[in-house]
Amino acid sequence: MQKSILTGIAVILFIALAIQTYMFFQLKNQVDQMTTQKTSHPFQLPGMAFDDEFMKNDNWNPYQEMQRMQNEMEQMFGDSFSRFHLNSNNALTKSPRFDLKEESDRYIATLDIPGGEPSSLDVKIEEQQLFISIKTERSNQQDDDEDKNKFRRQERFSGTYQRSITLPGPVRPSAMTSNYENGVLTVMLPKE
Repeated sequence: MQKSILTGIAVILFIALAIQTYMFFQLKNQVDQMTTQKTSHPFQLPGMAFDDEFMKNDNWNPYQEMQRMQNEMEQMFGDSFSRFHLNSNNALTKSPRFDLKEESDRYIATLDIPGGEPSSLDVKIEEQQLFISIKTERSNQQDDDEDKNKFRRQERFSGTYQRSITLPGPVRPSAMTSNYENGVLTVMLPKE
């Protein structure tokens, strides 16, 4: 009984091997035919002629093109999604973009914070971390005519701007100065 089962398995394996060998040689013949076949025109994608200016440009780099597209998408979606967060009080916060410039004697941090209330500005330094927080308020004007208070569209941010910046080196917190003017916060941080 066992001998007949083993013989059956061996026959099935032999047939499977024969079929695979046959298919391999058929595939090899098809590949050989395709490579030796002379065509009047090279392969091209539908709707794309290889005589296009795009295809003639030798300086085109697909990796640079992908990087450019990624940067554009980050800029487009970064402003919409990744820069907004809900804090622990379920209040909307936004991380403003910033520039950090280093001079010989100081660092200068410049942040775009439109619509901030200067009285709510909080700038502090802990070790080499700069913490910035400022609130924006939506106008709550009340008129007798309720139709005047209906917004058709409201896109301006209302909430808190918060940002934490790691500084490249130690600074003197007591000599720090800040200036908030026209929606731009500039923080001067003298080096130690």
